[in-house]
Amino acid sequence: MILYQKLFVNKIWFIATCYILTCFSNFTYGQTSPLTEPKDNLSLKWKEVYQLLQRDSIPGISYAYHQNGTFSYTGLGFKKSKELDHVDYHTVFQAASLTKVLAAYVFFRYMDKGLISLDKPLWDYYQYDRLKNHPYKHLITARMVLTHRTGLLNWEGNVPSEAWRNTPLTAQFTPGADYMYSGEGFYFLQKTLEHISKKSFKKLVEQEIFKPFGMKDSEIVWKNKLKKNAAIGHYSGAKPRKLGKYHKSNAAYTLYTTALDYTKFIEKAIFKGFGLQPSTHHLMLEKAAEAKKGKEVSMEDQHVPCALGLRMQINEVGTAYWHTGSNPGFRCFFIAYPETQEILTVFTNSEDGFKIIPDMLALFLNNNQTFWMYTWRQGELD
Repeated sequence: MILYQKLFVNKIWFIATCYILTCFSNFTYGQTSPLTEPKDNLSLKWKEVYQLLQRDSIPGISYAYHQNGTFSYTGLGFKKSKELDHVDYHTVFQAASLTKVLAAYVFFRYMDKGLISLDKPLWDYYQYDRLKNHPYKHLITARMVLTHRTGLLNWEGNVPSEAWRNTPLTAQFTPGADYMYSGEGFYFLQKTLEHISKKSFKKLVEQEIFKPFGMKDSEIVWKNKLKKNAAIGHYSGAKPRKLGKYHKSNAAYTLYTTALDYTKFIEKAIFKGFGLQPSTHHLMLEKAAEAKKGKEVSMEDQHVPCALGLRMQINEVGTAYWHTGSNPGFRCFFIAYPETQEILTVFTNSEDGFKIIPDMLALFLNNNQTFWMYTWRQGELD
């Protein structure tokens, strides 16, 4: 009788464990892109990723891996902790600062049309009211915005409140003289592009990116249709936040998307220069400026300079391009290697999400290299 009870309990435990794993994986080996079936479903490495989520109390993740034209994609975990609502193929996450890469692409499209210049002051195109008393308003260019050398703070106040929209911008240094990460600079570029095109930034992104790139699960502002399948952000420790709804677009952080959609954009824009003149594509990927995490340029800084709208990683295996994103409740990143045609894109719905960056890099990429994109700032990545 005792033996029977033990066997019964073990059977129940086995069934329960299988159910939990199935909930997290959605499918036995995760979900794959309809574009191309991966040669090996294990390339998604969902079991190892699931263990990372458990280790760091991260409710959910959406990630994609691309190599030589093959896309592998999956979602694991839950949209909201303690609720059995699983991350699936179409679950959207906040892309945070990865939005800036899309904004840079829109700029290049309009540069190719001859409507805006990389080095002509933006003030000459659009006299932004928040800069009317700024001492260097005539000096800030698109090149400075795309390399974070405007001298503007990341945010001047509580974005996106009305008070923030009416707060004058201040100068931290002469534009072009130093590096300082700035979302305000990208918003100034957005307002300039809107003025030149006579279109909203929402319309610009839809026309220039979402439609031609086939990003069917992406939006640049909140739409009610997203509520059904949107990931909820979480504080550290898997404590849920309120559902974040950005009703006004911001070139620095308001993108809602999936890892697959974003990877498709990166593959076409960075690897192929889709929609860009060859010279513009080449220019976009050149080293454009140094980045600094301190007062002086350090040895580490030299490995992660700025391209235009992107960051570079220069190491033992060559040059990669990357960006990270950090919105309340969300952490994300991508890294792309043109030489090997590899892209890894990761979205998490947790403020603990950056803890798994080194593990994800090690799982999917060549480990015989220094991942400067992580070591440069580690937990302070933006």
